[in-house]
Amino acid sequence: MKAFENVRATVELPEETKQRLEELRALSKAAEEGDKGARRELRRALLESSPEVIARASDVGRKSQHMLIATAAGGDLLTEYALSGRLDMMRADLAGENPTPLEVLLVERIVSAWMLHELLEVLNSAQLWQGISGARRMSHSFLKFYIHWQEQAHRQLLSAIKTLAQVRKLQSNTPGLTVNTQINLR
Repeated sequence: MKAFENVRATVELPEETKQRLEELRALSKAAEEGDKGARRELRRALLESSPEVIARASDVGRKSQHMLIATAAGGDLLTEYALSGRLDMMRADLAGENPTPLEVLLVERIVSAWMLHELLEVLNSAQLWQGISGARRMSHSFLKFYIHWQEQAHRQLLSAIKTLAQVRKLQSNTPGLTVNTQINLR
């Protein structure tokens, strides 16, 4: 349980950032409703915000992850919250103590690819489950196409993992280990 609390502490936003995001959301809502003054104020307020606020407000990757989570959960709040927490734990575990900006980007890519792969797995499993009626099943040709999507998602996940490993190896400045062995026979 303590490990989860440590993860939660690393992924929670500082209170100041949360407040600033709420202010920006309120301005955004007013601008969307046609308030031209709010539109100008939103632009100004965003430009005056910290890099952390700007990064969080523009994080479409997390927004897409939450859409995938909602789809995978199928209305089950426990599953939805658990998946969201699991992604946060994955982020913290994969990023490590002091991730570089490149590592942070790659970790987000891994988390997104993992969530997409899991969702496709759930949806594919639902098609193969014996409990649904034949009327709700996909055609075999569409299922084949769908499985291709799943394979692509799996390749994207593996590629992101491999790239993170390569970046970390390059950053460690550790030369590759080369062993030369010579055997002399007399």
